[in-house]
Amino acid sequence: MKYFLILTIAFVCLSEIPYDQKEWYFEQQRVNHFDPSDTRVYKQRYWSVENYFDKNSGSVLIWICGEYTCPGVRQSRLFPVEQAKLFNSLILVVEHRYYGKSMPFGQDSLKYENLKYLSVRQALDDLATFINYIKQNHLFGVQDSHPWIAIGGSYPGAMAAWFRFQYPHLVIGALASSAVVNSIVEFPKFDYQIYEATLKSGPQCVKDIQDLNKLAEQYLEGTQSVSFKTRFKSEKLSNNEFLFMFADVLVNLVQYGRRTYLCDLLATGQTLDAKMDLIANYVYNEVDIREYGSYYLQITDFDPETVGSSRQWMYQCCTEVGWWQTSPLQNSMRSDRIDINFYKQFCKDSFKTDIWPDGDRTNSYFGGDQLDVDNLILTNGVEDPWKHASVLKNQGNLIVREIQCDNCAHCVELYTPTVNDAADLKNARTQINYYFKQWIDEHYRKLSVQI
Repeated sequence: MKYFLILTIAFVCLSEIPYDQKEWYFEQQRVNHFDPSDTRVYKQRYWSVENYFDKNSGSVLIWICGEYTCPGVRQSRLFPVEQAKLFNSLILVVEHRYYGKSMPFGQDSLKYENLKYLSVRQALDDLATFINYIKQNHLFGVQDSHPWIAIGGSYPGAMAAWFRFQYPHLVIGALASSAVVNSIVEFPKFDYQIYEATLKSGPQCVKDIQDLNKLAEQYLEGTQSVSFKTRFKSEKLSNNEFLFMFADVLVNLVQYGRRTYLCDLLATGQTLDAKMDLIANYVYNEVDIREYGSYYLQITDFDPETVGSSRQWMYQCCTEVGWWQTSPLQNSMRSDRIDINFYKQFCKDSFKTDIWPDGDRTNSYFGGDQLDVDNLILTNGVEDPWKHASVLKNQGNLIVREIQCDNCAHCVELYTPTVNDAADLKNARTQINYYFKQWIDEHYRKLSVQI
Protein backbone atom coordinates (compact mmCIF):
# COMPACT_ATOMS: atom_id res chain seq x y z
CA MET A 1 0.00 0.00 0.00
CA LYS A 2 1.12 3.54 -0.75
CA TYR A 3 1.03 6.69 1.29
CA PHE A 4 2.23 10.09 0.15
CA LEU A 5 3.36 13.13 2.09
CA ILE A 6 1.81 16.27 0.66
CA LEU A 7 2.71 19.17 2.93
CA THR A 8 4.36 20.13 6.20
CA ILE A 9 3.25 23.11 8.29
CA ALA A 10 4.64 24.18 11.67
CA PHE A 11 2.53 25.99 14.25
CA VAL A 12 2.93 27.27 17.76
CA CYS A 13 -0.32 27.35 19.69
CA LEU A 14 -1.41 30.07 22.07
CA SER A 15 -0.45 27.94 25.07
CA GLU A 16 3.06 27.57 23.65
CA ILE A 17 2.80 23.94 22.63
CA PRO A 18 4.52 23.52 19.24
CA TYR A 19 3.37 20.94 16.74
CA ASP A 20 4.18 19.98 13.17
CA GLN A 21 1.34 18.88 10.95
CA LYS A 22 1.83 16.72 7.86
CA GLU A 23 -0.79 15.96 5.24
CA TRP A 24 -1.06 12.48 3.67
CA TYR A 25 -3.36 10.33 1.56
CA PHE A 26 -4.44 6.76 2.22
CA GLU A 27 -4.84 5.62 -1.37
CA GLN A 28 -6.54 2.27 -0.81
CA GLN A 29 -9.69 3.24 1.09
CA ARG A 30 -12.67 1.16 -0.04
CA VAL A 31 -15.60 2.90 -1.73
CA ASN A 32 -18.08 0.24 -0.60
CA HIS A 33 -17.31 -1.75 2.52
CA PHE A 34 -20.47 -3.86 2.26
CA ASP A 35 -19.76 -5.66 -1.01
CA PRO A 36 -16.60 -7.80 -1.00
CA SER A 37 -16.71 -8.04 -4.79
CA ASP A 38 -16.56 -4.25 -5.15
CA THR A 39 -12.84 -3.50 -5.40
CA ARG A 40 -13.07 0.22 -6.08
CA VAL A 41 -10.93 2.45 -3.89
CA TYR A 42 -10.44 6.16 -3.33
CA LYS A 43 -7.87 8.46 -1.73
CA GLN A 44 -8.75 9.52 1.81
CA ARG A 45 -6.90 12.49 3.21
CA TYR A 46 -5.43 12.55 6.70
CA TRP A 47 -2.86 14.39 8.81
CA SER A 48 -0.25 13.37 11.35
CA VAL A 49 1.24 15.19 14.35
CA GLU A 50 4.27 13.24 15.59
CA ASN A 51 5.96 15.73 17.92
CA TYR A 52 5.09 13.98 21.15
CA PHE A 53 4.84 10.35 20.09
CA ASP A 54 6.79 7.85 22.19
CA LYS A 55 7.08 4.75 20.01
CA ASN A 56 7.79 2.58 23.04
CA SER A 57 5.05 3.54 25.48
CA GLY A 58 2.86 6.09 23.71
CA SER A 59 -0.68 6.05 22.32
CA VAL A 60 -2.56 7.11 19.19
CA LEU A 61 -5.31 9.73 19.17
CA ILE A 62 -7.50 9.38 16.09
CA TRP A 63 -9.24 12.70 15.60
CA ILE A 64 -12.35 12.35 13.45
CA CYS A 65 -13.37 15.10 11.04
CA GLY A 66 -16.95 15.41 9.86
CA GLU A 67 -19.26 17.37 7.59
CA TYR A 68 -16.74 19.93 6.35
CA THR A 69 -13.45 20.26 4.53
CA CYS A 70 -11.06 19.00 7.17
CA PRO A 71 -8.27 21.45 8.05
CA GLY A 72 -6.28 18.93 10.05
CA VAL A 73 -5.43 20.35 13.47
CA ARG A 74 -6.79 23.87 13.93
CA GLN A 75 -5.10 26.43 16.15
CA SER A 76 -8.45 27.22 17.71
CA ARG A 77 -8.90 23.60 18.88
CA LEU A 78 -5.71 22.43 20.51
CA PHE A 79 -6.88 20.57 23.60
CA PRO A 80 -6.09 17.22 21.90
CA VAL A 81 -2.58 18.49 21.11
CA GLU A 82 -2.07 19.21 24.79
CA GLN A 83 -3.29 15.68 25.45
CA ALA A 84 -0.78 14.34 22.93
CA LYS A 85 2.01 15.99 24.89
CA LEU A 86 0.63 14.63 28.15
CA PHE A 87 0.20 11.05 26.92
CA ASN A 88 3.11 10.81 24.45
CA SER A 89 0.63 10.42 21.63
CA LEU A 90 0.64 10.36 17.87
CA ILE A 91 -2.30 12.34 16.46
CA LEU A 92 -3.94 11.18 13.23
CA VAL A 93 -6.72 13.41 11.86
CA VAL A 94 -8.96 11.72 9.28
CA GLU A 95 -11.16 13.50 6.73
CA HIS A 96 -14.71 12.18 6.22
CA ARG A 97 -15.59 10.62 2.87
CA TYR A 98 -17.22 13.00 0.36
CA TYR A 99 -15.80 16.10 2.05
CA GLY A 100 -12.78 18.23 1.19
CA LYS A 101 -10.39 16.20 -0.95
CA SER A 102 -11.66 12.76 0.10
CA MET A 103 -13.95 12.30 -2.89
CA PRO A 104 -14.71 8.68 -3.85
CA PHE A 105 -15.76 9.56 -7.41
CA GLY A 106 -13.67 12.63 -8.11
CA GLN A 107 -15.60 15.32 -9.98
CA ASP A 108 -18.66 13.05 -10.13
CA SER A 109 -18.84 12.53 -6.36
CA LEU A 110 -21.78 14.86 -5.75
CA LYS A 111 -24.04 13.33 -8.39
CA TYR A 112 -27.08 11.80 -6.74
CA GLU A 113 -26.39 8.26 -7.97
CA ASN A 114 -22.94 8.37 -6.37
CA LEU A 115 -24.05 9.76 -3.00
CA LYS A 116 -25.47 6.36 -1.98
CA TYR A 117 -22.08 5.50 -0.46
CA LEU A 118 -22.25 8.53 1.83
CA SER A 119 -23.48 7.08 5.12
CA VAL A 120 -22.46 6.81 8.75
CA ARG A 121 -21.83 3.08 8.47
CA GLN A 122 -19.54 3.47 5.46
CA ALA A 123 -17.67 6.30 7.23
CA LEU A 124 -17.19 4.21 10.38
CA ASP A 125 -15.84 1.35 8.31
CA ASP A 126 -13.45 3.84 6.71
CA LEU A 127 -12.01 4.50 10.16
CA ALA A 128 -11.67 0.79 10.91
CA THR A 129 -9.93 0.16 7.59
CA PHE A 130 -7.67 3.16 8.17
CA ILE A 131 -6.60 1.98 11.63
CA ASN A 132 -5.83 -1.50 10.35
CA TYR A 133 -3.85 0.00 7.47
CA ILE A 134 -1.70 2.08 9.84
CA LYS A 135 -1.11 -0.85 12.21
CA GLN A 136 -0.40 -3.47 9.54
CA ASN A 137 2.15 -1.23 7.85
CA HIS A 138 3.62 0.12 11.13
CA LEU A 139 3.39 3.64 9.74
CA PHE A 140 4.80 6.38 11.97
CA GLY A 141 6.25 3.62 14.13
CA VAL A 142 2.84 2.43 15.29
CA GLN A 143 2.88 -1.09 16.73
CA ASP A 144 0.08 -3.48 17.68
CA SER A 145 0.81 -2.69 21.31
CA HIS A 146 -0.13 0.99 21.01
CA PRO A 147 -3.59 1.89 22.35
CA TRP A 148 -5.90 4.05 20.22
CA ILE A 149 -8.44 6.61 21.49
CA ALA A 150 -11.07 8.25 19.25
CA ILE A 151 -11.87 11.96 19.53
CA GLY A 152 -14.59 13.94 17.81
CA GLY A 153 -16.98 16.85 18.30
CA SER A 154 -20.60 17.29 17.16
CA TYR A 155 -21.41 14.79 14.37
CA PRO A 156 -17.80 13.49 14.54
CA GLY A 157 -18.39 13.27 18.30
CA ALA A 158 -21.27 10.92 17.60
CA MET A 159 -19.00 9.01 15.23
CA ALA A 160 -16.39 8.67 18.00
CA ALA A 161 -19.07 7.26 20.31
CA TRP A 162 -20.48 4.96 17.66
CA PHE A 163 -17.00 3.79 16.72
CA ARG A 164 -16.25 2.84 20.32
CA PHE A 165 -19.62 1.01 20.37
CA GLN A 166 -19.07 -0.78 17.05
CA TYR A 167 -15.30 -1.36 17.23
CA PRO A 168 -14.27 -1.71 20.91
CA HIS A 169 -11.32 -3.88 19.84
CA LEU A 170 -9.81 -1.03 17.79
CA VAL A 171 -10.05 1.85 20.27
CA ILE A 172 -9.69 1.55 24.04
CA GLY A 173 -11.93 4.58 24.59
CA ALA A 174 -13.42 7.71 23.07
CA LEU A 175 -14.10 11.37 23.83
CA ALA A 176 -17.43 12.29 22.26
CA SER A 177 -17.83 16.06 22.58
CA SER A 178 -21.34 17.44 21.95
CA ALA A 179 -22.05 14.06 20.41
CA VAL A 180 -25.44 13.91 18.68
CA VAL A 181 -25.82 10.17 19.23
CA ASN A 182 -29.62 10.24 19.08
CA SER A 183 -31.10 10.59 15.60
CA ILE A 184 -34.15 12.81 16.15
CA VAL A 185 -36.05 13.47 12.95
CA GLU A 186 -38.20 16.28 14.39
CA PHE A 187 -36.20 18.28 16.92
CA PRO A 188 -38.17 21.11 18.63
CA LYS A 189 -36.06 20.84 21.81
CA PHE A 190 -33.29 22.64 19.93
CA ASP A 191 -35.25 25.90 20.05
CA TYR A 192 -36.23 25.31 23.66
CA GLN A 193 -32.55 25.35 24.58
CA ILE A 194 -31.91 28.47 22.51
CA TYR A 195 -34.70 30.15 24.48
CA GLU A 196 -33.21 29.02 27.80
CA ALA A 197 -29.71 30.18 26.82
CA THR A 198 -30.67 33.60 25.46
CA LEU A 199 -32.83 34.22 28.53
CA LYS A 200 -29.57 34.40 30.48
CA SER A 201 -28.92 37.68 28.68
CA GLY A 202 -32.35 38.93 29.67
CA PRO A 203 -35.89 38.70 28.27
CA GLN A 204 -35.24 41.50 25.78
CA CYS A 205 -32.82 39.32 23.80
CA VAL A 206 -35.41 36.56 23.56
CA LYS A 207 -38.05 39.07 22.46
CA ASP A 208 -35.70 40.60 19.88
CA ILE A 209 -35.09 37.22 18.22
CA GLN A 210 -38.77 36.31 18.21
CA ASP A 211 -39.81 39.74 16.90
CA LEU A 212 -37.16 39.65 14.17
CA ASN A 213 -38.51 36.34 12.89
CA LYS A 214 -42.01 37.84 12.75
CA LEU A 215 -40.71 40.95 11.00
CA ALA A 216 -38.97 38.77 8.41
CA GLU A 217 -42.30 37.06 7.71
CA GLN A 218 -43.96 40.44 7.20
CA TYR A 219 -41.29 41.63 4.76
CA LEU A 220 -41.55 38.41 2.75
CA GLU A 221 -45.33 38.76 2.47
CA GLY A 222 -45.20 42.33 1.22
CA THR A 223 -44.17 44.12 -1.93
CA GLN A 224 -40.58 44.48 -0.66
CA SER A 225 -39.93 40.74 -0.59
CA VAL A 226 -37.28 40.71 -3.33
CA SER A 227 -35.41 43.78 -2.11
CA PHE A 228 -35.53 42.43 1.45
CA LYS A 229 -33.92 39.13 0.42
CA THR A 230 -31.34 41.00 -1.65
CA ARG A 231 -30.07 42.65 1.54
CA PHE A 232 -29.12 39.14 2.69
CA LYS A 233 -27.74 37.91 -0.67
CA SER A 234 -30.65 35.46 -0.63
CA GLU A 235 -32.51 36.16 -3.86
CA LYS A 236 -32.36 32.49 -4.90
CA LEU A 237 -33.99 31.27 -1.68
CA SER A 238 -37.72 30.67 -1.52
CA ASN A 239 -39.53 32.58 1.21
CA ASN A 240 -39.59 29.59 3.54
CA GLU A 241 -35.96 28.76 2.79
CA PHE A 242 -35.15 32.34 3.75
CA LEU A 243 -36.96 31.91 7.09
CA PHE A 244 -35.00 28.69 7.65
CA MET A 245 -31.75 30.54 7.00
CA PHE A 246 -32.71 33.55 9.08
CA ALA A 247 -33.47 31.51 12.18
CA ASP A 248 -30.43 29.30 11.71
CA VAL A 249 -28.05 32.27 11.59
CA LEU A 250 -29.30 33.51 14.96
CA VAL A 251 -29.34 30.16 16.74
CA ASN A 252 -25.92 29.23 15.36
CA LEU A 253 -24.38 32.16 17.21
CA VAL A 254 -25.77 30.75 20.46
CA GLN A 255 -24.73 27.23 19.50
CA TYR A 256 -21.11 28.26 19.10
CA GLY A 257 -20.81 30.15 22.36
CA ARG A 258 -21.57 33.63 21.03
CA ARG A 259 -24.84 34.20 22.85
CA THR A 260 -23.50 37.30 24.62
CA TYR A 261 -22.20 38.68 21.31
CA LEU A 262 -25.60 38.21 19.66
CA CYS A 263 -27.62 39.73 22.48
CA ASP A 264 -25.22 42.65 22.87
CA LEU A 265 -25.32 43.26 19.11
CA LEU A 266 -29.13 43.34 19.05
CA ALA A 267 -29.16 45.68 22.04
CA THR A 268 -27.32 48.31 19.97
CA GLY A 269 -30.25 48.61 17.57
CA GLN A 270 -32.64 51.37 18.65
CA THR A 271 -35.57 50.00 16.62
CA LEU A 272 -36.57 46.59 15.32
CA ASP A 273 -35.68 47.66 11.78
CA ALA A 274 -32.26 48.78 13.01
CA LYS A 275 -31.75 45.36 14.57
CA MET A 276 -32.77 43.77 11.26
CA ASP A 277 -30.13 45.90 9.51
CA LEU A 278 -27.49 44.54 11.89
CA ILE A 279 -28.45 40.94 11.11
CA ALA A 280 -28.63 41.63 7.37
CA ASN A 281 -25.12 43.07 7.45
CA TYR A 282 -23.85 40.05 9.41
CA VAL A 283 -25.44 37.58 6.99
CA TYR A 284 -24.24 39.47 3.91
CA ASN A 285 -20.63 39.40 5.08
CA GLU A 286 -20.34 36.20 7.12
CA VAL A 287 -22.84 33.55 5.99
CA ASP A 288 -22.71 31.09 3.09
CA ILE A 289 -26.26 31.24 1.78
CA ARG A 290 -25.82 28.18 -0.46
CA GLU A 291 -26.52 25.67 2.31
CA TYR A 292 -30.06 27.02 2.73
CA GLY A 293 -31.31 27.06 -0.84
CA SER A 294 -32.47 24.07 -2.86
CA TYR A 295 -31.39 26.00 -5.97
CA TYR A 296 -27.77 25.73 -4.80
CA LEU A 297 -28.04 22.27 -3.28
CA GLN A 298 -28.97 20.79 -6.67
CA ILE A 299 -25.60 21.79 -8.12
CA THR A 300 -23.21 18.85 -8.51
CA ASP A 301 -20.25 20.61 -10.15
CA PHE A 302 -17.49 21.84 -7.87
CA ASP A 303 -13.95 23.17 -7.78
CA PRO A 304 -11.76 20.61 -5.97
CA GLU A 305 -9.87 23.42 -4.25
CA THR A 306 -12.94 25.22 -2.89
CA VAL A 307 -15.60 22.50 -2.66
CA GLY A 308 -18.24 23.18 -0.05
CA SER A 309 -20.07 20.70 2.14
CA SER A 310 -23.70 21.78 1.93
CA ARG A 311 -25.00 19.22 -0.58
CA GLN A 312 -23.25 16.31 1.14
CA TRP A 313 -24.41 17.20 4.63
CA MET A 314 -27.95 17.87 3.53
CA TYR A 315 -27.96 14.45 1.86
CA GLN A 316 -26.95 12.85 5.15
CA CYS A 317 -29.67 14.74 7.01
CA CYS A 318 -32.29 13.88 4.38
CA THR A 319 -31.43 10.17 4.25
CA GLU A 320 -30.11 9.12 7.64
CA VAL A 321 -29.81 11.43 10.63
CA GLY A 322 -32.52 14.13 10.46
CA TRP A 323 -32.17 16.58 13.37
CA TRP A 324 -34.68 18.91 11.72
CA GLN A 325 -35.13 21.92 13.97
CA THR A 326 -38.83 22.74 14.09
CA SER A 327 -40.80 25.35 15.98
CA PRO A 328 -41.88 24.17 19.46
CA LEU A 329 -45.36 24.91 20.75
CA GLN A 330 -44.01 27.44 23.24
CA ASN A 331 -41.04 29.81 23.27
CA SER A 332 -40.17 29.25 19.62
CA MET A 333 -37.11 31.01 18.25
CA ARG A 334 -38.06 30.64 14.59
CA SER A 335 -41.02 31.02 12.25
CA ASP A 336 -43.70 28.37 12.77
CA ARG A 337 -43.65 27.92 8.97
CA ILE A 338 -40.44 25.95 9.45
CA ASP A 339 -42.24 22.71 10.29
CA ILE A 340 -41.56 19.12 9.35
CA ASN A 341 -43.44 19.50 6.06
CA PHE A 342 -41.09 22.30 5.05
CA TYR A 343 -38.09 20.01 5.54
CA LYS A 344 -39.68 17.15 3.61
CA GLN A 345 -40.24 19.48 0.66
CA PHE A 346 -36.75 20.92 1.10
CA CYS A 347 -35.19 17.46 0.75
CA LYS A 348 -37.32 16.72 -2.29
CA ASP A 349 -36.49 20.04 -3.95
CA SER A 350 -32.77 19.68 -3.23
CA PHE A 351 -32.38 16.15 -4.64
CA LYS A 352 -35.34 15.93 -7.02
CA THR A 353 -36.66 12.77 -5.40
CA ASP A 354 -38.54 11.72 -2.28
CA ILE A 355 -35.99 10.94 0.41
CA TRP A 356 -36.45 11.06 4.16
CA PRO A 357 -34.51 9.74 7.16
CA ASP A 358 -35.64 6.87 9.38
CA GLY A 359 -34.42 7.89 12.82
CA ASP A 360 -35.52 4.64 14.45
CA ARG A 361 -33.44 2.64 12.00
CA THR A 362 -30.36 4.80 12.60
CA ASN A 363 -30.77 4.49 16.36
CA SER A 364 -31.23 0.73 16.09
CA TYR A 365 -27.73 0.50 14.60
CA PHE A 366 -25.99 2.75 17.10
CA GLY A 367 -28.08 2.79 20.27
CA GLY A 368 -29.51 6.31 20.18
CA ASP A 369 -30.07 7.71 23.66
CA GLN A 370 -29.86 4.14 25.03
CA LEU A 371 -26.21 3.84 23.99
CA ASP A 372 -24.13 2.00 26.58
CA VAL A 373 -20.46 1.11 26.27
CA ASP A 374 -17.52 1.44 28.64
CA ASN A 375 -14.63 3.90 28.28
CA LEU A 376 -16.81 6.50 26.56
CA ILE A 377 -16.93 10.13 27.71
CA LEU A 378 -19.85 12.26 26.51
CA THR A 379 -19.48 15.99 27.17
CA ASN A 380 -21.89 18.85 26.50
CA GLY A 381 -21.83 22.59 27.11
CA VAL A 382 -24.75 23.71 29.24
CA GLU A 383 -25.95 26.24 26.62
CA ASP A 384 -25.55 23.96 23.60
CA PRO A 385 -28.92 23.21 21.93
CA TRP A 386 -27.50 20.00 20.49
CA LYS A 387 -27.14 18.51 23.96
CA HIS A 388 -30.74 17.30 23.70
CA ALA A 389 -29.62 14.90 20.95
CA SER A 390 -26.88 13.56 23.23
CA VAL A 391 -26.94 11.79 26.61
CA LEU A 392 -27.15 14.10 29.62
CA LYS A 393 -27.39 11.66 32.53
CA ASN A 394 -25.15 8.81 33.59
CA GLN A 395 -26.43 5.50 32.32
CA GLY A 396 -24.77 2.11 32.31
CA ASN A 397 -21.04 2.47 31.73
CA LEU A 398 -21.11 5.92 30.14
CA ILE A 399 -19.16 8.84 31.60
CA VAL A 400 -21.39 11.89 31.13
CA ARG A 401 -20.30 15.47 31.84
CA GLU A 402 -22.24 18.70 31.31
CA ILE A 403 -19.93 21.73 31.45
CA GLN A 404 -21.39 24.67 33.36
CA CYS A 405 -20.23 28.15 32.40
CA ASP A 406 -21.31 31.31 30.62
CA ASN A 407 -21.43 30.79 26.82
CA CYS A 408 -20.35 27.16 27.27
CA ALA A 409 -21.71 25.64 24.10
CA HIS A 410 -20.80 23.33 21.24
CA CYS A 411 -17.60 21.26 21.66
CA VAL A 412 -16.37 23.80 24.20
CA GLU A 413 -13.65 21.67 25.80
CA LEU A 414 -11.94 20.90 22.48
CA TYR A 415 -10.95 24.54 22.02
CA THR A 416 -7.46 25.71 22.84
CA PRO A 417 -7.20 26.03 26.63
CA THR A 418 -6.48 29.48 28.07
CA VAL A 419 -5.82 30.80 31.57
CA ASN A 420 -9.13 32.67 31.38
CA ASP A 421 -11.27 29.56 30.88
CA ALA A 422 -14.08 29.02 33.39
CA ALA A 423 -13.32 26.83 36.40
CA ASP A 424 -15.76 24.08 35.39
CA LEU A 425 -14.31 23.96 31.87
CA LYS A 426 -10.85 23.48 33.34
CA ASN A 427 -12.21 20.81 35.67
CA ALA A 428 -13.87 18.98 32.78
CA ARG A 429 -10.58 18.81 30.87
CA THR A 430 -8.82 17.53 34.00
CA GLN A 431 -11.45 14.80 34.34
CA ILE A 432 -11.09 13.82 30.69
CA ASN A 433 -7.32 13.52 31.10
CA TYR A 434 -7.82 11.45 34.25
CA TYR A 435 -9.87 8.90 32.30
CA PHE A 436 -7.48 8.89 29.33
CA LYS A 437 -4.59 8.09 31.67
CA GLN A 438 -6.64 5.39 33.35
CA TRP A 439 -7.46 3.73 30.03
CA ILE A 440 -3.89 3.88 28.75
CA ASP A 441 -2.42 2.57 32.01
CA GLU A 442 -4.93 -0.28 32.08
CA HIS A 443 -4.10 -1.17 28.47
CA TYR A 444 -0.38 -1.46 29.22
CA ARG A 445 -1.09 -3.32 32.46
CA LYS A 446 -3.01 -5.96 30.56
CA LEU A 447 -0.18 -6.25 28.03
CA SER A 448 2.39 -6.81 30.76
CA VAL A 449 0.28 -9.59 32.26
CA GLN A 450 -0.02 -11.30 28.86
CA ILE A 451 3.77 -11.18 28.44
